Amino acid sequence: MKKNIITLAASAVFAVSMLTSCATINSGAALAEKAPVGQKVGEATSTYILGMWSSKGQENNIQKAAENGGIQKVTQVEYIDQVVFGGIFIKHTTRVYGE
Repeated sequence: MKKNIITLAASAVFAVSMLTSCATINSGAALAEKAPVGQKVGEATSTYILGMWSSKGQENNIQKAAENGGIQKVTQVEYIDQVVFGGIFIKHTTRVYGE
């Protein structure tokens, strides 16, 4: 009986950890000489599966995000990572602000 409870508890902890997600934002990584945040915003997003395969991985960069927002002068860059199912899926977004 005690062994079944331990197995059930371990299974529940594993299931909860696999179904939770987290997000990190690194907004201070690339400031362009402490310039004010611009009025325009552009984003480029890609999804990684098992850390090996990426959708649009080559297109997720500062230049592509600036093009998507019509930005000529980038003043701030944010990198946002959302991890789902314990790292099986990772959504990586590059967000730029500027003029």
